[in-house]
Amino acid sequence: MPNPTSNWHYEQGPIGRLMKVGYTLLRREMQDLLRESNLTHTQWSALNILKYYPGITSSELEHILMIERPSVTSLMNGLEKRGLIIRRDDPRDGRSKQLFLTDAGEELAEHTKHFGMEVEQKVRAAMSEEDLEMLKLSLLKLIRALENR
Repeated sequence: MPNPTSNWHYEQGPIGRLMKVGYTLLRREMQDLLRESNLTHTQWSALNILKYYPGITSSELEHILMIERPSVTSLMNGLEKRGLIIRRDDPRDGRSKQLFLTDAGEELAEHTKHFGMEVEQKVRAAMSEEDLEMLKLSLLKLIRALENR
């Protein structure tokens, strides 16, 4: 019986598989950079979102990160336990909490913000500007075609 991993050719896979492989490899690159900071990719993403959108709510963060509410709750609990975020009552809605970085969270977000650019530079080194722009445009078309189901 042939070994499927040695005979696998990504270019034969469907677009969804190619996207998953590309995303997985990008995420692994980020995880390697984040390991020293003891952050996951999702934690890093949340810190950076909170850096630029202080006071965002969990439901807004759920939408941006594209994760389920229980995952956002777990994520925020972990970041709060580490002293990286605080939650405050939302003055617009008493049932909701606004999320803010603490000084330690702000410092960590600042210290690690360049990691995204480091990974993007690896991609840029392998593609022309024209190819990269075409990829972005194609991905945006795909997103727009599928996001409003």
